[in-house]
Formats: sequence, C-alpha cells, structure tokens
Amino acid sequence: MTSIRQTVPAYAAGMSEQPDHLKFPGQLKDIVNAIPDVTKGLFKRPGAKRVGDTKLANVQSGGSWFHYFRDENEGAYLGQIDSNGNVRVWKASGDNAGAEQNVIYGTGGETACEAYLATSNPENLQFLTINDTTFVSNRDITNPLTAIRDSFEATYQQSGTTVTISYGFHELTVGYALDITFTGAASGDSGQYLTVTTPNANASNGTFTVTLPNSRTVNSDTACTVTPLTPARPEPHFAFVDLLRTENGRQYGLNIYNSDTTTAIERATKIEISANTYDETDGTGHCPGIGTGVFTENKQGGNGSGIGTGNGKNLTFRFSALGQQGVSPNYSAASEGPGGQNYRAAYSLEVTLLHGGEGWQVNDTVVISPPFADEAANVTTSGNPPSTSGSQATVTIKVLETETTNVKATVSSTADGLIRPAPTPFDADTAITADTILGGLTTGLPSGISARVIGTGIYYSSNNPFNVEIVEEDLMRVMQSSVNDVSRLPNQCRHGYIVKIANARLAEEDDYYLRFDGQNGRDGSGSWNECSKPDIPRRLYNMPLAIQRTGLANPGTSTEIATFTVRRFPFQDRLVGDNTTNPYPSFVTAKGAQTSNELLDAARINKIVFFRNRLAILSGENVILSRPGTFGTPDFFIESALTVGATDPIDISASSMFPSEIFDALEINSGLVVFSSNQQFLLSTDSEILNPETAKLRSISVFNYNVNLPPISLGTTVAYVDNSGKFSRFNEMANIAREGEPDVVEQSKVVPSLIPKDVDLLTNSRENSLVLIGKTDSDTVYGFKYFNVADKREQQAWFKWKFNRALKYHFVINDTYYLLDQDSFLQQVSLTDPDTATNALYENDSISQDGVIYNLHLDNYTDLEDGVYNPATNLTTFTNKATWIPDVGSGNGSLVVVDTIDVAGNTRVGRYATPTLLGNNPNDDFTLPGDWSQATNTATALKIGYLYEYKAEFPRIYPTKIEGEKSFADVNSSVVLHRVKVHFGKIGLYETTLTRKGKPDYTEVYESALLDEYDASDAPYLAEYIKTVPIYERNTNVGITLKSSHPAPATLRGLSWEGDFTPRFYKRV
Repeated sequence: MTSIRQTVPAYAAGMSEQPDHLKFPGQLKDIVNAIPDVTKGLFKRPGAKRVGDTKLANVQSGGSWFHYFRDENEGAYLGQIDSNGNVRVWKASGDNAGAEQNVIYGTGGETACEAYLATSNPENLQFLTINDTTFVSNRDITNPLTAIRDSFEATYQQSGTTVTISYGFHELTVGYALDITFTGAASGDSGQYLTVTTPNANASNGTFTVTLPNSRTVNSDTACTVTPLTPARPEPHFAFVDLLRTENGRQYGLNIYNSDTTTAIERATKIEISANTYDETDGTGHCPGIGTGVFTENKQGGNGSGIGTGNGKNLTFRFSALGQQGVSPNYSAASEGPGGQNYRAAYSLEVTLLHGGEGWQVNDTVVISPPFADEAANVTTSGNPPSTSGSQATVTIKVLETETTNVKATVSSTADGLIRPAPTPFDADTAITADTILGGLTTGLPSGISARVIGTGIYYSSNNPFNVEIVEEDLMRVMQSSVNDVSRLPNQCRHGYIVKIANARLAEEDDYYLRFDGQNGRDGSGSWNECSKPDIPRRLYNMPLAIQRTGLANPGTSTEIATFTVRRFPFQDRLVGDNTTNPYPSFVTAKGAQTSNELLDAARINKIVFFRNRLAILSGENVILSRPGTFGTPDFFIESALTVGATDPIDISASSMFPSEIFDALEINSGLVVFSSNQQFLLSTDSEILNPETAKLRSISVFNYNVNLPPISLGTTVAYVDNSGKFSRFNEMANIAREGEPDVVEQSKVVPSLIPKDVDLLTNSRENSLVLIGKTDSDTVYGFKYFNVADKREQQAWFKWKFNRALKYHFVINDTYYLLDQDSFLQQVSLTDPDTATNALYENDSISQDGVIYNLHLDNYTDLEDGVYNPATNLTTFTNKATWIPDVGSGNGSLVVVDTIDVAGNTRVGRYATPTLLGNNPNDDFTLPGDWSQATNTATALKIGYLYEYKAEFPRIYPTKIEGEKSFADVNSSVVLHRVKVHFGKIGLYETTLTRKGKPDYTEVYESALLDEYDASDAPYLAEYIKTVPIYERNTNVGITLKSSHPAPATLRGLSWEGDFTPRFYKRV
C-alpha cells in the first residue's frame, strides 16, 4: 500500500446532493448557519441583532409585508397589511428603530382603503416602491373592489327631489356630470345628472347632491352606482352661427327645425306695376313724382300693406319714376298766352324685383307710396302766375309669377323655425353693421330656443334637439355638434362649447373633439383645445392604493417618528378622444359588469412595475404602460387623438399558444422580462424610443414560474423560482437579447430536494452576491452564494440558515439582512465581513484582541445591564432587565449571556453563561452564576441572546484527480484514512463527530481554553488553528461532521487527509 495525502484548499463551493464521488472538491453534504466565501472560507453566519429593545408592537397574525428604504440618514421601514386591510409601519433601522410609526388615511378614507386591501391570501397583495410611494395592488378576484371600473358604488337618500349621495373623498365639483344607476325607489330615475352641491369633497364624510324629476322620501341608505362623466357641453342642444361677411342687398336667413316635416314657401319671381295714381293732366309742366327707391313689403298677414292671404314677407323691389315736360295738346297760344296751363308731365314708371320674399302667391299685390311722389296725384293749377299742387301718388305692385321651395323649418309649429329677416339695404352707400344683421337673427325664434350674440356670431341653445341650416352659405356658417374642417371653427364662441372634428365621413378612428376655452372662463375670445367626448366615463376606480411617507417628526432623535398616508393614488382622467380613439386600458372591467360572476371574470391588476420612466400594469395577458414622465399622476390615456405619439401609453398583449396570464416583470438592459406562470416574454423595441408603434412582446422561454415570488436581478442575469414538481427550482437566465433565446440554467440542480415547494420569501443582495429564499412559518432560509470574475462564474454555492424561531418576513437593505420572526422580533444580520472594525452594525458587539476582531454569534441578541451581585450566593441577579423574555416562544436555541467587555483585568471576556429564570410573573427575572457586575457597569458589555449551531457535513473522502475544471474521484481504490487535518480560521469552541459503520459515533469537543492557546485575560478565541482528527478507518466506513454552537466564530478554510492507498480494490464475495 502507498501512503497518500491530499488537500481540499477551500470549502467555498457550498452544498451538493450529488453522490459523494461526483462532488467537486470544496463541496459539502450539508451546510447550516454558514456562508461559503471565496476569501474567508466557510465561516459561521453573523449573529442576528435585535432591532429595538422588544418585539414590534401590534403585529398581527398573517397578512402581507413590505419594506421601504428612505435614505442613509433616515433608514428603513417595515410595513404590514393584515387580512382586514389595516396598515401598520415600524422603523427598521436608524433612529428610534423598532418603533411603530403613524399611519393616517387620505383620499379614499380608511374604510374604503381597508376594503380594497382586505384579502385572506397574503400573496394577493403586491408592492412596488418608488421614492416615498409604495403602490399596493390586490390580485384577489373574490374582492369586487379589485375589479378596475369606471364607476364607484355609493349609497343615497332622497328628500323631495333632492338626492344626497354619500361617498368619501369623491373629489367632485359643482356642475360635475354623472351617470347614476339607482336601486330601490329611485330606480326609475336612473340617468345623467349634474351635481348641485358637493360638501366635504375631500373628506371621508363626503357627499354630493343631485336633483331628480320625481319627489319621494328615501330615508335608508340605498345602493347606487355612480359613473363620473367627461365635461358636458354648456347646454344639452346648441348651434353656433358665425357671420362670415356683411354685404348689401342680401338676406341672412336661417332654417331651424327638429323634424323632417317640410314647408312649401313661395317666392315671387316676376312682378309688375298694375296701377298707379300719378297725374299727367295739364299744368305748369312741373313733374313732382320723379325719383327712385327700394321697397321691402309684407302682406297684411305679415303686418304689411300687401293684399292676399298668408304671411308673405320681405318682397323687395326697386321702383323708379321718370318724368318729362311737354306741350299740352290743349295749348292755345291765342287764347292762353304764354302764361297759360300749357304743359303736361309725362311719367315713365318701372319696377325691378330685387328679392322675392317668402309666402307670396300669384296676383298678390302691394301698394306703395313713394316718398318722392308726395305731390304727384290729383295735380291742380291755379293763380297767375300759375302754381301747381297735388297729393301722394300710390303705385300698385302685382305678383305675376312665383316659385315654390320646400324647406325644413318646423320646431313646435309649422314654419316657426323660418328665420327670415329683411334683406340688407341694396344701396351700396348704406353702411351695414354685424350687430344689425345678428339682431335680426335673434328675434322671432321658435319657443324653447334661446339665442345670445357672441362676437360676430350667435349661440342658440335649447333643452330639446334642433338643427340649423344656413340659407346663403357664403354669408354665414353654422356649427353644431360636429364639423369636418377645423378651419370652420369661429374665433369667438361660447365658453365650454365642444365640437367633434369628423375628418372622414364613414370612419371614426380619426375623429377628435375640441373645446372652446374662453378667456377668464367667459364667452367671447379664446382658443380651441383638444378635449374628450362629452358625457362618457372618464375616471378609473378601484385602482391600486399608495402608502406614502408624508412627514417626519423629531428627526435624528430617539423619538423620531414618521407619518405614512394610505390613500387612493391620483390616476389621470381621460381628457381627450372617445371610446374608439382613446379607449380605456385593457385592465378595466368590461362596461356594465355588475354581478358577482361578471366581476370575478374581470381582469385584475397582478403587479405594478416601473419601466423606462413609465408605470407598467400587468393584467391578464397584457402589459399596459403609462405615458412616460407621468408618475405623479399616472396617465393611461393618449395625450392627443390627432396622432399616435411616442409618449402615448402602450397596451400590448402576450402572444402565446396557451393562456399566459402575466404576474411579474423585471427590467433589464435589453427590455422588460415578463413572467407568466408558464412562460417568459421580453418587452422591447428595435428603435431607440419605446412607443406604441415600436413596442413588441415576444416569448423567449417556456418555464414554470412561482407567481408568488418576484424575479430578481443578479446584476447581469435574472433569477426566478420554478414551483413545479415536488420541490422548488432556482433558475438563472442569462444573455437575454432582443433576438434569439436566452440561456436558462437551473442553478439548484445540485440540490434538487433542498428548496421546498411553495416558498414565498425571496430577497437578495447583488453587492454581496447572495440570494436568500425562505418560507413563511419555517425557521430555515436557503442561500445561494455566487461570485463572478468578468463573464466567468467562479462560485455558485448553496447553503442554509436555521434560526431559533420561524420567519414571518425577510428582506435586504444595502448590506444588512432583516428578518421578522414569528414572535414579532425584528433582527438584522450584516452581510459584509462582520469581523472588521468598519462594520457599524457590530461595532459595540465584538471582541478585539491582538489586532483581530471577533464578532458575536447569537440570534435575537440585545444589550443587558444593571445586574446586582450577591457574594453570599455568588449570583448576579437581573430584575426587569429582559421583559421581552416571555414573548419568545420555545425555539431551537439556548438563551445565554456573553461578556464582551474588553478592559484590563477582566478575565471573563468572551465567557458566557445560561441564565436561570426565577419563575416569577412575568417570567423575566433571572440570575447568572458568579460576579457579572463589572460588565454591567458598561451599557454595551453584556449581550443576551440565543445560541445557534454551525454545521458542516463532509462528503466521503476519495482520492481525487483534477483536470482543468473537472475532478475525477477514484471510487474503485482502497483507502484507509489515518487522520484528517482541519484548517480553521477564526475559531472558538467546536466539535467533530465521526460516524462509523458498526461503531458508535465519536464526538470530541475542542476549545482553545483547554489547550492553553490563549492568554488568561483574552477571550477563548483563535485567529487560526489546525486540528488533527485521528480516524484509522476505511474511507467508505466513516463520515465527518463539524459543529459549533458557541458565541464564538467558526471558520472552515480547508482539509487535508492522510492514509494508505491501493489503486485496485477487490471486495470479498
């Protein structure tokens, strides 16, 4: 036989459940309460130092937990939401750590917020913290308040016609448009209303009132559903007529109607002078009736002088009378002489039709009295020299021909909407003003229609529908609820006027809406701005809540306390477009869903994440991203219906051959990795800008995923837990690119049965290359330690930690691991090297000797002081110094007190003792053997806490050959182990156990104090040590286990073994 010696230089490769001959040198069968480190070796995990003096106050059983890191000065916070939706927050680090913080309720009120947060399954609540805001979403489909809707449920009472609706923090204002569905007595009055009063709009006792058409009394709170609507138009029905130009000789007419009923209107097309009273008898030759004029005449029924039936109006014509002097045929020069009546006036009368008016029939006549013909009738001559006098001449105008036009102009009675003012003056020298024209269009309106002049236009309104047509479209332009050309909009208009711009006749996809905003909220001058369609749902209800740190009192002191506000977070309303151009995001419940089954089928928000400055909501099979830069008021509606913008929201669905409800996501450099329960996707873009047109969501892998644990970033890779099978798997995804498939490695392959199924606690520290996995109500945490050099993974090691009490929650902030145990004690463990002078967490808890720092290894430990020594009994008594002891349940560790004071002459430094409880009520008084009074004079000298066991179980030892990165164990050789040499780093008390076939286990306890390896005034710790363990057994017959249950450190660096070796081994048959 040949002597052989081999060395395992480091134990940093963690646990492995592979057969021993397949384990790589440096792997162990079991590791408990240790951390494998490539630099230090396998060292005992640091102790868990208690946060605060006692357990956290008012912690509830069950519930969901979250944490939040404010900054280095203020520290971290821990929060709980119990099954009833109550929120509590405690300080986790910094000043006044362990103290419960103030929690108040803002928008939404306490009752409503608690109702949203209430759930029987803690995993339903999902958290996202951004700055001082923690968003909370609820996946619970049995809670109807988690179905995102455009309405809210309220209660009402009615007195007379006034209905008072109660809903806290409704944030409505007077005149707000609502669609209300009443149950009970008022169900018949369901419809649209405007708020009349809105007291306490921003308080939990908020109410608002509306006026119903029917009077009744409803004293009990009765349910109703309220849907806030986009701003309504100023009046229900309206039109705006814009004056385009003023022109002489034109009629500015309108047709107003509300039905298809037509009215026949006759207008004159030809007229003549049928009679006149001009006198052409002999006279002096004077022609008194000469002149021309324009006349607008009405029938008698139209309040004029015309003869005929009906209401003929506005017959406009030009009448001209020309006269010429001539010698009378009766002239006799002999008898009359030059002074006789020897002249005659000869008249030429003409009439020209200028406007045919309305309501004229053939043979209708009008009689005019031209003002210039006031002496042209009944002419007489008298006197010498002769003079002429006469009376007013008249002219009869007769309608010879007409034409008939059928128009719609009926509102409440026949042709009452026929608005026909008189034509403007035909004389070009006569000035025309817009006020005169507009004034003629505001009189004689149908009943129920009102008008107001605004600028150079008229705004018509009514409570009932009506239409307006322009008679002469080159003179005026009418606008009602829609136009097809934005250039047709007036420059002055009614404040709040909303119009639809219908770009295409048959398509609605490019339509949009504009609202006129008058200066200072008044009619007149202003501007047209894009808005939403009136009277459609505008708000999002049942959206995730926010828990925000909103204040800090007494900062930097022992009484520092923060205030957290729970409230509905303000999500942006729909401000533009309609249900076609700007629909609700896909996470909103289908309109009309009311029943429990409908609400159960509604899409729920599974998680909120933050990606590229957008708030992203995961719901169903969709990823919905808000507009970027709208975090203060997240906006899931488009900015403008005019065009698709780069900053518009993104609502994209995962394309898959099987249902893929999305539960979580994680941002990486190439995009957003999205996780469903059975598939992974990548949301990315090939463009520099992520927008609705460039976003793509494609499948990149198909693995099961534990939906209750978030994926985590390991720096350059993504890791997640697979929950399929009997045990959990821990997968790591690398090389995730926009094209191609990533590399997915099951990192837990070497420990396939280590991680139990349904783990629900996961945290990590990228800075310390550490992942910790746990399960609620279990005392075991499973760790994964990794270390990369460039692109090469140099270490990937599994281990586990066991605490003396089961866990409720854990998390990592910076370099500190926090755990909350089932007794509600919050504890913290440093993840950096605890045995250094720069470790602030343990600076008052360590022992320094010979330039080496030894940390304390206790769980749930805290300071202890003011013990009283009794020399007679040789006991030190501590009374009311550990009032928390009764709050600790029975666990896996022993309660001990350790002396850490490092002063000259103290021979007890590093020693520990087990307290003897005195059994009083409460059972918190105890004694320690000996005199501990010297240590009690220093506040931080004594530490009281619970021991925990460090364990490393070695695999079977084989002769091993290493080639490159592979090792080969010789399982066929015969090896007799003589001894092993265990190489320790920092070490105190430890024990080794040899498990031998056919023989009892052999355990030996080692302590440096027994080996005279330290000075009397030093703690019984050594900085390094090599211990030889004799064996003299065949390698296949022996197992070695190393343990340490001492407050001292324990560090395994390496192992050497010596023995006899035979290359071939023949086993006797």
